Amino acid sequence: MILVSEVESWLFIGRDQADAASSPTILVEKDATGAKSFASMRTLFQLKKWTGQRRFVPLLSCDETGYRAFEVFHVDAKPPFALLEHGRVLLKENEMDAAYAAALANEGTMSADEVITFASGYIEAALGEPVVLAINREIPSHAHVPMELFVPGDAIQTGEYLFAWANEAQKERNEAK
Repeated sequence: MILVSEVESWLFIGRDQADAASSPTILVEKDATGAKSFASMRTLFQLKKWTGQRRFVPLLSCDETGYRAFEVFHVDAKPPFALLEHGRVLLKENEMDAAYAAALANEGTMSADEVITFASGYIEAALGEPVVLAINREIPSHAHVPMELFVPGDAIQTGEYLFAWANEAQKERNEAK
């Protein structure tokens, strides 16, 4: 199982939320203006675990320059792939995947949902595992984590629920093999 998550809303919080959090947080994104996004320490540990197993792909709205500000994905938790610009750009091992860009261009004009469908299929083929989406909309072609895991405005709780669910789901998949 490969977990694809909209990390900006599902896992990361802003500076004010981090300052007010009751659990320890760590900086995950820093740009020219300074500290921007944070994650709970529990989330960071799970990101390390899941990226280390090549089972986590972040889905972000930013471009490649913006992605470089997410230090977490270059130091602590390097993902096998990262989807940028809502899936219109794919990085493989933090480098632009030209084959993906060409394949997506060959598909022509696509809706946002079609791009996610295409990206998910591409990642499944590359990693040999099914993609499960943790995003804020349903994509009929792919499995989705239960939406009750998402707590609007509380990425710390959402991250804990998401990884607890994902760890259990992966355990069940492993036992079924």
